[in-house]
Amino acid sequence: MISIETDHSAVYKSVLGDAKPDIHYYTLIVLSCAVATYGLISGSAAVVIGAMLIAPLMGPILGGALAIAAGNRPLLRQAVKAEAMGAVVAIGLSAFLALIVPRSDLTVEIIARTTPTILDLVIALASGAAGTYAICTKPQGAALPGVAIATALMPPLCVVGIGLADQNFAVMSGALLLFLANTIAINVSAIVTFQLAGFSSSDCVLDINDPAACDTSRRRLWYPVALLVLISVPLAYIMYQTYSAASTEKIIRTAMVESIQSIAPQSSLMSSAHRYQDGAHIVEAAFRTTKIITSENIRQMENLLELRLGKPVRLTADIVLVQKVDDKSSVDSFGQLLPKVTEKQIVEVVKAATPEEIIQKTILEKISLLEQTILEDFTFEYRQGSATYTVNAKLSGPPLADGLLAQSIQTVLEDRLKRRVAVRLEYHPPLVPAAAAPSVPAVR
Repeated sequence: MISIETDHSAVYKSVLGDAKPDIHYYTLIVLSCAVATYGLISGSAAVVIGAMLIAPLMGPILGGALAIAAGNRPLLRQAVKAEAMGAVVAIGLSAFLALIVPRSDLTVEIIARTTPTILDLVIALASGAAGTYAICTKPQGAALPGVAIATALMPPLCVVGIGLADQNFAVMSGALLLFLANTIAINVSAIVTFQLAGFSSSDCVLDINDPAACDTSRRRLWYPVALLVLISVPLAYIMYQTYSAASTEKIIRTAMVESIQSIAPQSSLMSSAHRYQDGAHIVEAAFRTTKIITSENIRQMENLLELRLGKPVRLTADIVLVQKVDDKSSVDSFGQLLPKVTEKQIVEVVKAATPEEIIQKTILEKISLLEQTILEDFTFEYRQGSATYTVNAKLSGPPLADGLLAQSIQTVLEDRLKRRVAVRLEYHPPLVPAAAAPSVPAVR
């Protein structure tokens, strides 16, 4: 078993001093909170790091970890009181400062502390173990400042105060979750490290000479672990949402680049943004192009996006027309970019009037993206009791095993028909033209 050689009396002396809620502790809380709040509001990472260095919140956490490892109830009560009071003072002061300081929108430093993930928990676990190991081996060492920077404790509390001042629940809850995750993770890793260093309930008896004040049961060690598991659930969910949003953004950008390149080869995507609302992806994009983009072109892009995402898409685009020119010739003049458009050239998006037309148009749109796929026939049935359309389509072409085509058709039809839709696709081998068919007798 791994063990850590340490001077128990020296460690106790160091941890007890840092976990005591005295005037020195609260003075550092106020000063570090003021520095962190102004750093967050101004968006200065250097100022925020400076606040981390002087914040004393790490002391009570390590004191609580030592108290649980050694079963020292008085020390645990002292550490919990110090950490709770320090957090309340920091939140209240930062809220007050946020109200009196002129400011505009939330800065990057504030937003960065509102979406914690499992990665933050892992960082806190490693940092807590590193800080505890440093105390056990060199109680007067200089490793704690680095741990304080790695695991932010004061900045999330200040963000909670800023969110409280703005009455922004999303900011408050995200920052509070980050603080709790860091606190619990540091506590758990510190407990494990103290246990490896040999701290146990016997140290408690020797330290305070009162067996009744010492908790000798092993259950005390599992409570922090249970809290760690509990707080991992929302962190894992937030991480899933973050990576899912990044994946969706990548799919959208890739599909739009492919679409605009096929419509106008000398075009490019400048920017894009999307949100998910009412069962559909709302996409806003800006293109730089040498060709006029019509409503029909936008529908082509939506069609490809719907096939890739499996959900209805509504795309709005800002078009920046450019002229390609070099020292020899003008490839496209603005006169060519903006020709006179006659009424016959104007593309109008006509909405289908009947369910049959809507279903046929949707299926044809989707299979137009697939090579060698043809719509042979389709039938549909509407059941009023369940308000459901059942669509059966016969396609000629190679089948798609992933079911994405059926899902894409279903979600778009549900958006257009405003009813539940069940789609079944039946694939048949591609039809061979009569002129190209081999001269073999037909099987009857």
